Amino acid sequence: MEGLGFNLTEIVQQLSKKYDVTTRTVQYDFKRRAQWQPQLQQIKDNQGLLLKVENRLQQIYRRASIKFTTSQNESVQLGALKLMLECTLHLGDVALLTDIEARLQQLEGKPE
Repeated sequence: MEGLGFNLTEIVQQLSKKYDVTTRTVQYDFKRRAQWQPQLQQIKDNQGLLLKVENRLQQIYRRASIKFTTSQNESVQLGALKLMLECTLHLGDVALLTDIEARLQQLEGKPE
């Protein structure tokens, strides 16, 4: 977003809304990005990383589903449904990223 010309205040507001976190959390992560950003950019096995993320999301979804079906507490059921929805959205993102990566590899002439 920074590369698109957004200032820090706009970035913080948008990310805090998108990920449902406080602006303070986003600012803290932004200040610490010198520590974590290089690690993200050095990832060699993108497909392997996406598979790990997908597996973890599926595991979280399954556990939330069990909580939803076995709990008698309405608040627990609502929390489980929210988590299941978030996992579903993130799984969609993973699927989209996998597709984008495959298309990029085709354009670059690399085997998948």
